[in-house]
Formats: sequence, structure tokens, C-alpha cells
Amino acid sequence: MIKTMKHMAKYFPSQVIQKIQEEVPLTVKIMGIVGVFICLLGLTVIIDMRSNMTKILDDQLRKRAITIGNEVATESMNLILVGDLIGLYEKAKTVVLLNEDVRYVLIIDEKGYLVAHNFGHGIPVGLLELRQLEKELTEVDVIEVDSEEGNILDVLVPLGGDTGWVRIGMSEVSMNRTINTLSIKLMLTTLGIIILGLFGGFIMSHLLTRPIKRLVDASIAVAEGDLSQRVSIGGHDEIGQLGRSFNGMAENLERYTQEREALLAELMDKEQVRQQLLNKVISAQEEERKRIARELHDEAGQSLTSLIIGLKLLGQQNDIVQARSMAEDLRKVAYLTLEDVHRLAVELRPTVLDDMGLVVALERYVTEYKRQQDIMVIDLEVHNQVKERLPSEMETTLYRIVQEALTNVAKYAKARNVSIVLELRPEGVNLIIEDDGIGFDVEQVLSERTQGRQNLGLAGMQERSALFGGTFEIESEPGRGTTLYVRLPLKGRP
Repeated sequence: MIKTMKHMAKYFPSQVIQKIQEEVPLTVKIMGIVGVFICLLGLTVIIDMRSNMTKILDDQLRKRAITIGNEVATESMNLILVGDLIGLYEKAKTVVLLNEDVRYVLIIDEKGYLVAHNFGHGIPVGLLELRQLEKELTEVDVIEVDSEEGNILDVLVPLGGDTGWVRIGMSEVSMNRTINTLSIKLMLTTLGIIILGLFGGFIMSHLLTRPIKRLVDASIAVAEGDLSQRVSIGGHDEIGQLGRSFNGMAENLERYTQEREALLAELMDKEQVRQQLLNKVISAQEEERKRIARELHDEAGQSLTSLIIGLKLLGQQNDIVQARSMAEDLRKVAYLTLEDVHRLAVELRPTVLDDMGLVVALERYVTEYKRQQDIMVIDLEVHNQVKERLPSEMETTLYRIVQEALTNVAKYAKARNVSIVLELRPEGVNLIIEDDGIGFDVEQVLSERTQGRQNLGLAGMQERSALFGGTFEIESEPGRGTTLYVRLPLKGRP
């Protein structure tokens, strides 16, 4: 608990200062600084004055007490010698009456007996015992004595010829009263100076904060989008320079914003036109592939089937052996033709993509691809977290990207292993295709302006990804294989 309190005490001033810097208005800060400095200056003057005045008045009081003691001792010595006790009493009372600081006068003979004093009802208890009388004393001795009304200077003056002593008690009450009165006057003067200083600080802060407040209001308006705001601050001081800099900044910002909005509008128009054209091209391409696939399947397939049946009947003629052999050959050719037509139809537009969805279509395509590339190991891994099917155009895009990527692998990569990872998530689709082939220099290939097959394939995959607001990335180095990353958003997609 003690450690916690010490820790809080250590950081409390810094936290208070930081809070004042952050939350207190500038006017209050300026007036507070002026008031604090004037208070510190006034307090320093009062403390220094009291210290100096105390030293001066205390020294004067000591000298005065010694002077009065010497005078009383000179006059009392003759009265003691003649035994005039009445004169001694009158002298003691007269000294007290004439000097308000004198509290007591004690006249003592050589034997130490009190022969005269100024007290009418007896001496206060313990006053005589405050100090010892020394016959060897030849000079004035002054000590300070505590009393109910404060310090008293007790002055002991020896009489000549060892005839006795005189004790004078001088009070510091009058001195302290004088010092306190002067301190109060200085405090009132300091208070007046503080009031004048605060008034001056208020005027100064008003002159400073008024243009600053204009700058703050204009800055808030600019931050909210009103770039036409300007501040009218004259002068050639720092605040005037700041106002002119702000106006110049606002003008430049307004001009740049207008130019940016114009460029952005033009860019958006071009992007919209480009995406519309690209969408039309891809849609037309897919529609054409559907039409060709349907025609090949319906017309050529039926024709070849009829041809097979006719050839089979022809082969059943027993009287012509050679004709049967030829018919059998023709039937085999027809079967091969039918398989090729079917394979072409699948490549153009697999019906399983429309009927069963993307995952099944990819599995069948990978299986067929393995059969054709028997020396290559292909791994398809699907992580499906989506209950519903993807949009038809997105499934087509992903299928075509996989198809184009595997085609490039077969033609150029010389790979042994290919890995395909498909992640279907509610927020988007991630497709990763990785091979261990010969790789290539990505920057060089992307910067080429030729019309090669590889460039067209990569550009097509990139355009298909951009159509759905997705990203297409390539990582490859010569001799280290190639990895394609495709990310298509499902939420908030264009």
C-alpha cells in the first residue's frame, strides 16, 4: 500500500500537468502563468523584506536597549551611592513610561539585592532567576528571553565601582507589529499587481487566441469537407504568417481535390467501360462455347451414333468378309471420333459444371488430366465452408483459371508434381496452384509486349480475377517452380 501511494505521488504532478496542457483553454493558461509568476514575485519580495527588516529592526532594538541601559546605569549609580530609593523607583517608572518597548527596569545593588523596579504589585515569578549576576562583568550583556508576548531582550549593564547592575527588558512586539503592517501593505500591493497582471494577461490572451480560434474553426470546416474556408489575419508576425500559410494550404488542397475528383471520375468512367467490355467479351466467349458444345454433342454425336449402327449392320453381312473387316475398322474410327468430340465438348463447356457445381467439375477435370499426363502427380484439396453454390459466373471463372493454369503446366513447366488448393469461405474464395517445374522470371514475362501464348494465358487469368474485384498474384523463379494465388471476394463484390 505504501509503495502504491509513493508511486501515485511520484506520477501525480506529471499527470496533472499533462491534463492541464490537454484540457485547459489557452486563455486560462496565459492568465494562470501571469498570476503564478506575479504571486511568486510578490511572495519572494515579502519574504526577503521581512528577513531584512527583521535583521535591521532587531539590530536597532538591541542598540536602543543598550543605550537606555547605559543611561539608566549612569543615573542610578549616584542614587545608589546616596541611598535614594525613591529616586531609583521614579527613575525606573519614568523609563518605562517614556519607552513603550521597555517592559521592565530592575536596579540591583552590589550584593545582588533588588533595590528598585517598575512593577507596582510585585515582580513576576522567575524574572530575577533568569540570569546570574557576575561581578567580573565589565561590558553590557544581552540575551533573549521567551515570554507570553514573544521574545524580550534582557540587557544587563554593570554599574561603575562595583555598585550594582541594571537590567532592562525590551519587547519585540512593536518591531513585529511594524514588520507585519509593512507585510500586509506589500501583500495588498501584490494583490493589486496580480489583478492588473490578470487583466493584462486577459487582453494579451484575447489578442493571441482570437486569430488562433479563427484558424481552429477554419481547420474544422476544412476537415469536414468545406475547402472554401479562408481566414482573415493581418500583420507580419508569426500568427499572420500562419494565417497566410493556412490560406495557401487550403487553396492548394481545394485545387488538388478538384483535380483528383476529376481524374477519379474519369478513371471510374474508363474502368466501368472496361469492365463492361470485358464482361461482354467473356459472356460472348462463354455463350459461344456453350453453343459449340451443344452442337457438337447433339448433331455430331447423333450422326456418329447413326454411322456406328449402320456400319454394325454392314458388318453383319456374311457373304463379304472384306466388307466386314472394313466396316469394323470404320466402327472403331467412329468410336474414336465420338470420344474426341465428347472430350472437345467437355473442354469447351463441361455440363457437370452447370449440373453438379465447381468442386465436382474440378475433380472430374483433374481425373481426366491425370489420365492424359500419366507421369505427373496432381493433388486437389478442397476446403468448403460454404453451404450454397457459388455464383455461376464465379464458378466458370475459377474453372477456366484452373484449366488455363494446368494447360500452361503441361506445355511449359515440365513439372512432376502439381498441387491445387481451393478454399471456399463465406467472405471469399482462395485458389492456390503450385508446381515444381522450371519456373520463370515474373517481371520479365509481365513486361513483355509480345503476343505469346503464355502472356495471353496469364493476362486472361488476371482479367478474370479483376472482373470480380479479386487479386491475382504470381510467385516464380527460374528452377524453383511457380505458384498462383487467386482471391475472389464474396461479400461486397462488384
